[in-house]
Amino acid sequence: MRAVIVEDEQLMIDAFVRMGREIEDLSIVGKFLTAEDAVKFSQTNSYEAAFLDIRLPGMDGIECAKRMRQIMPQLLIVFISAYDSYLRETNQIGGDGYLLKPYNEEILRKTMDRLRLLEKRQRKNVYVKMFGRFTVMKDGVPVPLRGKAKEILALIMVNRGKEVSNEEIYTTIWESREYSNVNMKVYYNALKRLKDSLKKYGLENLIYSTGSGQMANVDLFDCDYYSWLDHRNDRQEQFEGEFLSEYSWGEYILADIIYEESRLEW
Repeated sequence: MRAVIVEDEQLMIDAFVRMGREIEDLSIVGKFLTAEDAVKFSQTNSYEAAFLDIRLPGMDGIECAKRMRQIMPQLLIVFISAYDSYLRETNQIGGDGYLLKPYNEEILRKTMDRLRLLEKRQRKNVYVKMFGRFTVMKDGVPVPLRGKAKEILALIMVNRGKEVSNEEIYTTIWESREYSNVNMKVYYNALKRLKDSLKKYGLENLIYSTGSGQMANVDLFDCDYYSWLDHRNDRQEQFEGEFLSEYSWGEYILADIIYEESRLEW
């Protein structure tokens, strides 16, 4: 995997390069002290991953990531910082990892294991991200879903192939409204918008109606949350503190994830 490192301290770059030499499939093709130089390099060179220090002179690492993704939408990005206070912001813009200084070769290896897993997922047509903000990606590019239609999809997908009744979807998402046949029209209108949007992007088979509810066709996509459920004991999927962060109902699942993570650390 070809990667670049952006750090404003030469000693940190040198340390990263030394550790990187010990990782068989990591090839460092660019080393930069400023984000501006890294973005300029990205305009004429291709690579698969970027390791970005957050606090940089001039353009910071978060803005650098946004500009790199404009050039290479499928770029894998790992942020580096001595502080964990940026974790929420990096999750919100779709960061793929977070290296907390000081880190060592073992931690870098584990990060590379995660990037390899993510790279394999990109080769699959559709990838659903639930850690952080809910995002559906097709061929590595986010599908522009919005509002209640997007939230309906998140609720269907979080149930991993189980039927979710139309009533449950309505009462979960429109919790302040009374359940009635009249009010359900709001839900069905949003569901139609969702299905129209999915069809527009060739994703009409991601979900299907069962008559009384909706189900996700889990064979058609990969999902970070599903992977965490399947591999939590061997810690292949990295959980970084947030889950469906834009939806209040996701907090109940988040509590279960945090409990399970703490149990595994004992």
